[in-house]
Amino acid sequence: MTFAQFLGGLFSARPVPPADSWVLLLCLATAVALSGPRATWRWFGLVVTVVHELGHALAGLLTGRRVMRIRINADHSGVTHSMGRGASAMWSTFWGYPFPALVGAAWTAAVGAGYWPLAAVLSAVVLLVSLVVMRGWLSWLVTTTTATLLLTLSWFDLTVGRWFLLAVGAALWIGAVRAWINLVRHHVKSGRRRMPSSDATLLAAGTGVPAWLWLAAFLGVIALCGLWILGAWV
Repeated sequence: MTFAQFLGGLFSARPVPPADSWVLLLCLATAVALSGPRATWRWFGLVVTVVHELGHALAGLLTGRRVMRIRINADHSGVTHSMGRGASAMWSTFWGYPFPALVGAAWTAAVGAGYWPLAAVLSAVVLLVSLVVMRGWLSWLVTTTTATLLLTLSWFDLTVGRWFLLAVGAALWIGAVRAWINLVRHHVKSGRRRMPSSDATLLAAGTGVPAWLWLAAFLGVIALCGLWILGAWV
C-alpha cells in the first residue's frame, strides 16, 4: 500500500458489522485490564495523564493561549504551562480531567461510524505535534510510543485495530473516573484548612465558584461521555 492509498483510505468508511458478544466482552476485559490492576495502571495511567494534559493544551489553543511546555511524571502527575489572557485560563484548566473520557467517547463514535483509522491517525498526529512542547524523557517516551502504536494499527488496517481502539477508548473513560476519584480523595484528605492545589481549586480561585461544584462539573462531563460509550456498546 502506497502512502497516497493510505491517506485516501482514511476518508473511506469501514462498515462495522454488529460485534459478537464475546468480542465486546474481550474489549471490556482489555479495558479493565489496562486501567484496573496496579501493574498495568502504572503504565496506562501515564497515557491518561498525557491525554489529561493535552486536554488543557488543546482547550487553551482554542481560546488563543500559547502552550509553553507539558511535562508528566512517573507518579501520574503532570503540568501544562501556557500563556494568555482573560477567561481562557479557566477554560483551559477545566478540560484536563474530562478530556480522557471525551477522547474515549470520540474513539467509540469513530469505530461505530467506520472511521477508526482516521481517528487513530488524527490522535497520533496530535501526539507527535505535541512533542514540540513535551519536556522530559518520560513525556517523550509515552507520547511517541502511543503515537507509534496508533499509526501502526491504522497503516496495516488490522481488523483488531477497531476493537483495540474501542477497548482503549473505554479504558480512557475508566481512567478518567479513576483520576477523578483520586482527586476527590485528595480534597477530602486535605480538608478545608489545607486546600490542595488542583484544577478544581484553581478554578475556584479564579471564578469564586466552590471547588466541589467544579468537581461535580468534571464528573458531569465524564458521566455524559460514559453514557455515550455505553449506548454505543449495547
